[in-house]
Amino acid sequence: MAIEKEPRKRANWPVAALGTALGAVIGASALLSTALAVHEQPASPFELDGDPTKTTSDDDWNNVFNLPTPYPTTRGTPVAGDGETFVADGATLAGGKELSAWQGSNKDIDLIGTWEYKASKVTPDKDNITNAYAKAYEVPGFPGGDFPNHPAGTHSHLVIYFGADRFANNGDAALGFWFFKSNVGLKAPGAGGVGTFSGEHEEGDILVQVDFVSGGSSSEVQIFKWVGSGGDFGALEEIKFDSSNGAEVCTDDDTACAITNESTQPSPWAYTPKSGTNNNFPNESFFEAGIDVTALVGEVCFSSFMAETRSSHSETAELKDFALGDFDLCSVDVEKVCNAEAGVSPVFDPDDETFQTKHTVTITNDGFGTLYDVALRDDKVDTDKVCSITAITGDGVGTPTVGTGILFPDNETFVAVADRLDAHDSMTITMLCITDVNAFVNGVTVESSATDGGDTDVVDTDLETQAQANVCLAEFDTGLKLTKFCQGDPGTNENPNTEFEPGDDSVVLDPNNGFAPQVCVDVTISSTTSNQKMVIDSWDDDQMGSLLPAGGLTLDPLGSYVVSRCYTPTAPDNDETEPGLVTYTDTVTASGHGKQNNATANALPASATCKLCPTCPDCDP
Repeated sequence: MAIEKEPRKRANWPVAALGTALGAVIGASALLSTALAVHEQPASPFELDGDPTKTTSDDDWNNVFNLPTPYPTTRGTPVAGDGETFVADGATLAGGKELSAWQGSNKDIDLIGTWEYKASKVTPDKDNITNAYAKAYEVPGFPGGDFPNHPAGTHSHLVIYFGADRFANNGDAALGFWFFKSNVGLKAPGAGGVGTFSGEHEEGDILVQVDFVSGGSSSEVQIFKWVGSGGDFGALEEIKFDSSNGAEVCTDDDTACAITNESTQPSPWAYTPKSGTNNNFPNESFFEAGIDVTALVGEVCFSSFMAETRSSHSETAELKDFALGDFDLCSVDVEKVCNAEAGVSPVFDPDDETFQTKHTVTITNDGFGTLYDVALRDDKVDTDKVCSITAITGDGVGTPTVGTGILFPDNETFVAVADRLDAHDSMTITMLCITDVNAFVNGVTVESSATDGGDTDVVDTDLETQAQANVCLAEFDTGLKLTKFCQGDPGTNENPNTEFEPGDDSVVLDPNNGFAPQVCVDVTISSTTSNQKMVIDSWDDDQMGSLLPAGGLTLDPLGSYVVSRCYTPTAPDNDETEPGLVTYTDTVTASGHGKQNNATANALPASATCKLCPTCPDCDP
């Protein structure tokens, strides 16, 4: 028994592959002119032939649910994929009771909120549904203007095939199949074990009634659209009806067909009949049908599916049994990419060490029917990662005014981006993000609703890979430069000593130390990169030791740091003893790494040779 449903994330369901034979036939103009869709025509993707087993290149129920032949002795319950549903509805409780059966007087013309169910035995046995199933296809190749208000060019139709099997075949079959736009589920039973339904009808819900009487010798198909009021039958408006003699009935325009089995057929799934061999459908126990939804009601997507039985054909007849399941044909796709754009993305701000990146988010309605209340969430923003919407373009209707930007307040809040996005339409959201990482691996989630103001449970998410994010990876240079001058040396125009002042001496004699020489130098370490800070790991002088200040040293882009210091040499160069020829040389080295990219940079060593007598050997003896 299904319980009241929470909003669910729906996977995108793929367009069904129709096979090479269909592709060839679709291209034939003669076939396109007929626009046949649901009957057993070469243009249909499905065998609508009164048995569940694939016998041609088209699909049938066994391969829809990946059940290969020959069937095993012990059958299982199929697992439905995207665009499919399978509801097992057998009597699983003691005394032949099942978890879902109508309670009281419920009718198709009633509001869903008034429907009631209860765990009980379905009577009579001929009205007991054992399984129900549905499959949707996007069928391409329909010509422009094939039905009123359809596109002028070649386009696709939503075609749904569906069916059910029942416990007993000893009586006429009166079945209904609902396709709901909104989420319809079961609330937990209350007093007396009676439960009610969640969800409600939306305009555009479809009811297909099929009836097979006198052992299948007479058949009827009738299709209603829920209009709320003012229809042919109050809330229901009849849009198609046809009848035939025999086990198959189709409308004249082939927008709807239904058929039942006229002979025993093997069941692909677990099935126990009231009489006969297990896992075999006796005649008039298996029913299948197809409708061209696009031809009947235009573009629409459904959320839930229900098969039902009735006491008679009438739309006001009392309902007997039902099988309810999800049937998610609404779909939205979101794709996010980072855009590399000179001067815009990526841009690194070295002052606050943040990265600006530009992102494009494409939202596509890849299901059937309009989506409403489209909203976007950035899943990765936090206190150090800020993203905002800077532009909204494309087919979305009712998009907000962006102005200077729409900020994502956190990674849980959705921001409205459109009131409506029609089937197969797309819209583009442009975003700017300011973050503390390089590159920003971002992700977004879009949510929307199948109905205006309904549950926003049509959802998709796109999370970038690192490789995708690296499109906006900021590149950094690393580099260090050392200069060293004797303090009395002004340098050259091309390479000046920025610390030189007239009167500076390079070597002085220290009267407090027996007139020992003191060598005074200016040492500068510089960053040669303009796009990141450089962290200095080592800075050493072979005479003075480490020149790093306490707490370490980080250089701004193209920044410099200067040390002006004097040292007492241990001996003149080459142990020279002639005063006029005495010099003192020391060498400085340095290494560091880029703060952002962590790449190592080594500066070329720099030396300074200072003379004891600056003007020698030309000085007076």
